[in-house]
Amino acid sequence: MHSTSPSLLERVRQRSDGEAWGRFVALYTPLLFFWARKCGLQEEDAADLTQEVFAALVEKLPAFTYDPHRSFRSWLRTVTLNLWRDRASGR
Repeated sequence: MHSTSPSLLERVRQRSDGEAWGRFVALYTPLLFFWARKCGLQEEDAADLTQEVFAALVEKLPAFTYDPHRSFRSWLRTVTLNLWRDRASGR
């Protein structure tokens, strides 16, 4: 996965599109898990963080505006790292 499909992002912004969410989760779970492991988390904790990211995305994506000149994956990584930092600091 080297780029993000703008049409998929638009579909997941609509919370009711279960098919789009299924595809999104299937595509991004390995990447989120990889990033979580790079933070030094054990497998179980990395899986938990991955789920927390998806839960946060349910709230964040409806307000997200895709910009083809910027990287969605960079934004997603920022969301992931912020959640990891919040967990590490006990928030």
